[in-house]
Amino acid sequence: MSKVQTFYKYKSLNNFEFLLDLLLKERLYAARHHELNDPMEGVIKIDGTIPKEKEQEWDELIKDFRVVCFSRDKDNPLMWSHYADGARGCLIELQLLDGQEVHKVSYLKKPSLTERHISREKAAEILIYKEKPWKYEGESRCLLDGNEEFLPVSIKSITFGSRADKSKVDMLLHILKLCKPGLKTYRMSEQRLVKGVQFISTGSRIYMADRTGTKDYCPQCSEIKLTQDNFVGLHRDWKGF
Repeated sequence: MSKVQTFYKYKSLNNFEFLLDLLLKERLYAARHHELNDPMEGVIKIDGTIPKEKEQEWDELIKDFRVVCFSRDKDNPLMWSHYADGARGCLIELQLLDGQEVHKVSYLKKPSLTERHISREKAAEILIYKEKPWKYEGESRCLLDGNEEFLPVSIKSITFGSRADKSKVDMLLHILKLCKPGLKTYRMSEQRLVKGVQFISTGSRIYMADRTGTKDYCPQCSEIKLTQDNFVGLHRDWKGF
């Protein structure tokens, strides 16, 4: 049995729909190479012997892949700054599913390309290289076929940054409590970016006792209703409750 691999995704709290898609559907978006933030993705040095039509063939081979990126490092201040909106965002802990192939990104010099190297296998190899300045990311990635838009993953926890907006955090926690009650949630302390993580939720659920004794009573429905009422009441200063 292979060892479970844990990785991390740094995200902004802006564009809630994308963040909720990741958390609730437990999947990561697989980007085309031209959507990645490094403009040199898939760009290679050629030896001068490759004809124009072969260069076009290479472009088509690269376009046939989608890339899913994540970090091996959960305690990286630069990642919090660059990808999590200056610690206003969050860090998502995730695990890959069985059988998913992962590649550790190489920050060494990319191999040059000759005409005989124009192949799908070589294109996949080039897509796990990045320029040396990106080394701080500690990145790993999965390569998917061009028709696969998402990579299924298992979400284990979410950690909010020390500067995350309280109203956004409260809203997200409320949604998660209803839709993902088992998910562990944390928040970085305000004093230090990486150390001093505060535990927000154990992921435990509140179960309601059957006080009505009716055949239609649903304890989980009552649990959801209580959670909804508590959230509304809290933000109304309990007026009307």
